[in-house]
Amino acid sequence: MKLVKFGISVLAIGFGATLAQTSHVLVSNLGFEFQRLNNCGPVTAKMALSLSGVAVSQPQAAAALKGSYSDRNVTTPELASYFQANGLKTIRRWLVTPELVRRLVKANFPVVLHQQQKPNSDIGHFRVAYGYDTKSILFGDSMFGAKFRLTDREFGMVSRAYNGEYLIAYRSEQMAALQKILGRNWNKTTNLENLALNSRQRLKTAPSDSFAWWGLGQSLLYQDAAKSAANAFSKANALGLPAKQYWYQHDAFVAWNRTGMYQQTIRVAAAALKGYPNSREINGFYAHALEQVGQYKKALAAWQAAYKEDPRSSQVEAAILRLSRKIQKS
Repeated sequence: MKLVKFGISVLAIGFGATLAQTSHVLVSNLGFEFQRLNNCGPVTAKMALSLSGVAVSQPQAAAALKGSYSDRNVTTPELASYFQANGLKTIRRWLVTPELVRRLVKANFPVVLHQQQKPNSDIGHFRVAYGYDTKSILFGDSMFGAKFRLTDREFGMVSRAYNGEYLIAYRSEQMAALQKILGRNWNKTTNLENLALNSRQRLKTAPSDSFAWWGLGQSLLYQDAAKSAANAFSKANALGLPAKQYWYQHDAFVAWNRTGMYQQTIRVAAAALKGYPNSREINGFYAHALEQVGQYKKALAAWQAAYKEDPRSSQVEAAILRLSRKIQKS
């Protein structure tokens, strides 16, 4: 297995040879427009769907993807579900490289990237790649424009915090072509094993790389090794992460709650909620941990805060009703 470096170290297993063509742009309707407040997810979805021949408006995408106007965060699984609701199949993987993006775009696959908004930023951001040349990747970016470019080096820098996470929406008839490009990484288990190997390789030379510990945690969690994942996430947290890390990535809370590390969830979630008090996702994990340690009133308050961001959620509504009754009986 050959290790290739593009800012972050990534394994290019099964990604194929270098492209002969020096530039390419998808010939289609990008459907670009600048985002309204906290709408990078909806606008990215709009662009990706437009490139696949599906037309939606920014308000339509936002209404489907966000719990309310003030909802700051759309997750990758939420984007995937929205693409599926619009008749497409999806695949979510890690360890993307600029070369892989070039191969995908050349084969008419727009690529949704989960990255930092800009190098060294703690703000999470989605953008869609739809073109390239030998030195850069071309994006539709709801913040920076329809012809936003990142050099390969910049691409690696903004991908590092998310361990090269990417999402592809495709039609059934495109599956064989996509499988060929992704090679062994078409298989989710193989991709997760590669993510674990990649993370451990990075930690050999940089043991204090908190993003590598996070990537290791993700790979272990999705391979049902929750205890080892929880420990890796704890190591990442102890080494230091961007202030807004937990606004956008929640796998650590899943691992900690699954393994009974409720106090860890409570400490970290409480800190994250100081900057994002109504986060539906963070409050949900926080409330679950609080309830498990018997702090029912605080758990109820957390669910009520989540309701402010997403009053449409039946899960949030049910949790509020259940805890209210539990408190009344106690």
